[in-house]
Amino acid sequence: MLSSCKNDEKISTQKIVKENLGSETKKDSLKKEKSAVLFSFENQDNTEVIKITASEVSDDNNFFLVGDKNILIASKYKKNKNKLQFIKSDTLLISDYYYVNVDPKHILRKKIRSEDYFLFEVQESPMGNGDPVFHLDFIMLNINTLNFYTLKYSGEATVRSGQAIDGEFLKNEILQSNIAVQTELYEFANKSKLVYNPSEKEKDINYYKNFEQKWYLDNDKHLYPSVIKSTYYNEDLFHFNGNYTNDEMIENTDFKIVSYFRNNIIGFDKNKKLYFPICIESCVSGCNKKIEFISENEIEISYSEIKTQESDTIDLNKIKFTNTVL
Repeated sequence: MLSSCKNDEKISTQKIVKENLGSETKKDSLKKEKSAVLFSFENQDNTEVIKITASEVSDDNNFFLVGDKNILIASKYKKNKNKLQFIKSDTLLISDYYYVNVDPKHILRKKIRSEDYFLFEVQESPMGNGDPVFHLDFIMLNINTLNFYTLKYSGEATVRSGQAIDGEFLKNEILQSNIAVQTELYEFANKSKLVYNPSEKEKDINYYKNFEQKWYLDNDKHLYPSVIKSTYYNEDLFHFNGNYTNDEMIENTDFKIVSYFRNNIIGFDKNKKLYFPICIESCVSGCNKKIEFISENEIEISYSEIKTQESDTIDLNKIKFTNTVL
């Protein structure tokens, strides 16, 4: 049985206060000059104070951690007249070489099986080292004991996911052994704006928003297969994929082709008036491409950032389409 306290009300802004560490004791684990208290609230009896502290915060946003090693720590203090007496602390997160964003709005204070919990969301973002993977950590902290649980979600930013992360929740044996906590964490996580939850239409691989996934599936994840398989779409893939400059576009009488910066190559058949993906690729560095027509139906792809890599030639008339018209 799950029970809620005050209808699972979220912590009011009056009880969650941004603080600095100027008043912290010498027992605090983080360097004061680069740290900040993100959340501070009392236990149910108002006898203790719990603080969640972040290291290496940026100058203009305490909820954005920018160090090579970013740390979140939960600490408990006993209220003793006008002073706080340190009791204990525990490390909630250590993130190496990832930016860390803590969402100050996606939080929840909830009682589960007579235990008082605080839930919040953390995003770990690549620092531009070529790693495309993002991580979301949904942390559930027991206010009384400082024991905590973490549900992790990992994935990449894709065209279809928009501002969300296109990924999946990772298995966690500890959560699987505690169904009540696992249920609460999944419910909390699925309310995050950063978790990609496809609509019924988007679950169909043939839907145009899934053109990247469909291309990878048809071509067995090969970037330049011997025979490219593609799909015709009525929808404007140029607009859906994002903005592009004139330098990234070429065209002739029959085709218009766009090679997005370090991203996909998409074509438009002017005669059929249909869009089709040619190559699907997204990376942080080293994969920017230049394209040009070398005949009416052939394009040459050369890599502008890797001079030693050989050019590829694609005959647009030899692309094998898996459909006629959607």
